[in-house]
Amino acid sequence: MPRYIDTLPTPAHVEPKKLIVLSAPRSGTHGLYLALKQIGFKPYHMVEVLNAGVNSVQIMNDGLEAELYHKSRPYGRPEFDKWFADYDIIIEMPFFMIRSVLKAYPDAKFLLTERDPDKWVKSFCNTIGRTSVAMNSFPTSLFKQLDGFASGMAHFGKRTLDYFSNGYGMSEEGRRHLAENYRDYIATVKQLVPPEQLKVCKLEDGFGWKEVCPYLGVPVPNIPWPSLNTPEEFEQIAGPKMKKSVTRGMIGLTSIVVPVLAVAGWYLRKGGLAL
Repeated sequence: MPRYIDTLPTPAHVEPKKLIVLSAPRSGTHGLYLALKQIGFKPYHMVEVLNAGVNSVQIMNDGLEAELYHKSRPYGRPEFDKWFADYDIIIEMPFFMIRSVLKAYPDAKFLLTERDPDKWVKSFCNTIGRTSVAMNSFPTSLFKQLDGFASGMAHFGKRTLDYFSNGYGMSEEGRRHLAENYRDYIATVKQLVPPEQLKVCKLEDGFGWKEVCPYLGVPVPNIPWPSLNTPEEFEQIAGPKMKKSVTRGMIGLTSIVVPVLAVAGWYLRKGGLAL
């Protein structure tokens, strides 16, 4: 089956990548995304996937399946050029396909934010994990089947949670594996990326303009850093999109079920079925 990204034309222009952020979700990435937009950069983050819709979800899922589950050929520079052509910074997506990204951009400037693993697991479970469980539980699991965006995001959440929890989900065993795999990921990044190309920032030590702007060679602005990285903020971003898509699925299901029930009721009244 052809990948959706293979159907896209080669872009006429690709923005040079000024920074690639290797951080895991829930480690200051949304605040970084907002901050970089405020000072004139064009970053790609999960927010862009949510805004773009079902085709972007498919591109993301195909890349994840290839990288983590070896379902197809991993993305390379041609695929990333199609995906990120209009952006000069990439955030979050490298977490799900780290080796392919590093191979595609060997000379890039990289940034890694890290946080206490137990705090990361708690944040991950309170946001991405909780949303994944809800989207893959009845009745939402039924409604999502009739909306491509909801189905795609539910798939992404489940595959991500399954992979990084070693299949144990949100259980205590799963949380233990999440912490271990997060530690392993941080260690892998530091091992694979040359030190002169990587800036590492710990959230607990402070993360904001003074850490980011000098690394990018731009002035520190006199405005507040735009995000607190809270579960409430995650809900404000993802909640409306997911609720809207699930509602579409509910409407789609109703449009199928109601006529079927009406026909069945008419047939019963006519004595078509012997009960």
